[in-house]
Amino acid sequence: MHALLAVALLAAVFANGASEAAPLTATAIRIAEHPGTVRVVVDFDGGHVNPGEVVATDPNPFRDGKVRLPLSHRRVRTIAQPVQAAGVAVGIVQRSDRIVIRLDAAPRRFKYVGYSALRSPDRLAIDLYESAPPTPAAEIRRAPDGCLSLRRFDAGTRRVSAAGRARRLFENSLLVRLRRAGGRVHAQRAATAAAGRWSTRFRYPRTRRRTGTLEAVALSAKDGTLDCLAQVRVRFGG
Repeated sequence: MHALLAVALLAAVFANGASEAAPLTATAIRIAEHPGTVRVVVDFDGGHVNPGEVVATDPNPFRDGKVRLPLSHRRVRTIAQPVQAAGVAVGIVQRSDRIVIRLDAAPRRFKYVGYSALRSPDRLAIDLYESAPPTPAAEIRRAPDGCLSLRRFDAGTRRVSAAGRARRLFENSLLVRLRRAGGRVHAQRAATAAAGRWSTRFRYPRTRRRTGTLEAVALSAKDGTLDCLAQVRVRFGG
């Protein structure tokens, strides 16, 4: 009996020691450019990253090009070196039981940031979405997981109409935005999906004929980062 207890205590000590010796650690940062986005990947070792552990304190990159993503996890640490590529600089700052992932780019280049925790291997994928009108390769008529689609749309001289499908959105809510070529929002309207469908029509301020972006977007109720996006290139005004 005493021998079994000693074995159990020894196993617990070893397990605790292994756990103490291997905290969740950010080990490396990678950056890659894709049509309409720049993806930043932070690699981790020693544990799993859960999406709820990341809460953005600065989720809007449009105005100043900055994004701040604190990750709270007991004894989390970083050994990742800063990286700069594709016009984006990324570094990680150490705090007590927290690290802060800092992304910096040119003001107005990006309009949204979204992130997701991935497994095998463990990593945090962070996507920055370009503000400029999407090229054909960057248009998103239907989001990959089907959370939003943009099926019908028209941008006339003073009015926008758009319709699509939606699923698993918080309170079935989305925004329909008309952006100028430089990324500034020219007009927008909130919409609510019903029975998996949404539609809207709205007028916008008079402007000369120009190229822009029409988008349907849902933002996180938790921290304002991107939840879902559908977007197309349009000509409007005149």
